[in-house]
Amino acid sequence: MIFEYKPPGLKDDYENERIMKKKYGDKIAVGMLKFLGALEAATNANDLKRLPVFFMEHKKGNLKEYYSVSLDKKRSKWRLMIQMIDENGKVLVPTDNETEFLKSIKIIRIKEMSEHYDEY
Repeated sequence: MIFEYKPPGLKDDYENERIMKKKYGDKIAVGMLKFLGALEAATNANDLKRLPVFFMEHKKGNLKEYYSVSLDKKRSKWRLMIQMIDENGKVLVPTDNETEFLKSIKIIRIKEMSEHYDEY
């Protein structure tokens, strides 16, 4: 799978275990490294959705362009927000058949770490 960061500066933080530990704690830092490994191994977004350890879920309402990913089995308030992207860089929203939609996704955009219960 291809993945990108937006803004690109997130890459330096999210791929640095020391920085992640300082900002979000040990479990989130380790979870992020596992998620990045899963991204590299995945052939499409459905491969990630099928991994129960990440609890990847589509958001609703004004967040419908996002999926949230738990990096610590839902034990903390932090969720990684990601988007599904087409080859032209356009953000895609899931269709009624989410499984088939996710199987078609080859590019993910990593957006930000969000406090799960905060207002967005």
